[in-house]
Amino acid sequence: MHSAISSHQSTGSDCDAACVAHTRATLKALYLVSGAAAQLGAYGLPVQEAQWQALARAARNANVVLAVQTVCKPEAVEAFRHLSMLCEHLLERRATGHACSSTAWRDLARAGRDAYEQLNA
Repeated sequence: MHSAISSHQSTGSDCDAACVAHTRATLKALYLVSGAAAQLGAYGLPVQEAQWQALARAARNANVVLAVQTVCKPEAVEAFRHLSMLCEHLLERRATGHACSSTAWRDLARAGRDAYEQLNA
């Protein structure tokens, strides 16, 4: 009986570890994709269509994880929500044909760094 309980607990721990790993990977992807786009945008360089699509996908995936996540510190969750919100704002500006200022791109880069620091704190 004890081995069955230990096995069940191990499976639960494995699932928890997998959930944590998935959450961290999803949030790191948002950080990386947004940082790459922000670096280009801040210098007035064009952000390619594939990068815009990757940014939209990473923001969507992060929003899903953030809506149900229970493994990150509240500060990290809030920081990544802010990062995702900034991504969505830039995506909306692009969709409506408005240019994104270098300041907006720098704000995105700063928010990404802040979020990533919270994730690793």
